[in-house]
Amino acid sequence: LAYIQFLEKGGKITYKTLNKSLLQSYLHKDIPILTGLSATYLYNEKREYGEEPVMYDDVKGQPSGHFVVLSGINHEIDSVMVSDPLHSNPFETQNYSVDVDHLICAILLGVITYDANLLIINK
Repeated sequence: LAYIQFLEKGGKITYKTLNKSLLQSYLHKDIPILTGLSATYLYNEKREYGEEPVMYDDVKGQPSGHFVVLSGINHEIDSVMVSDPLHSNPFETQNYSVDVDHLICAILLGVITYDANLLIINK
């Protein structure tokens, strides 16, 4: 129901092909992008199973979804700056750079965990 209220108040939902140009069109204007993606692919990790502590096994485990903020783009090295709320992520820092093609694949694979989306809030 929340998305219906969003539309009734003038919000728009758009569908566009996910590619580097789409990401650039927002990040060049300093508009951050909240995205759901496959953490399993983003971090190059094995699938997860069990509760804390989580165990990793590609056969027993399940893919894991996650949300991050895309906050910039670097054309020289073809990468996107990621701000990650997960303190214990494998990159060991909450702000890191990811190859744009790897990132796009992680977003597309997010469909497996129902996380594949981009949320862009713009006036």
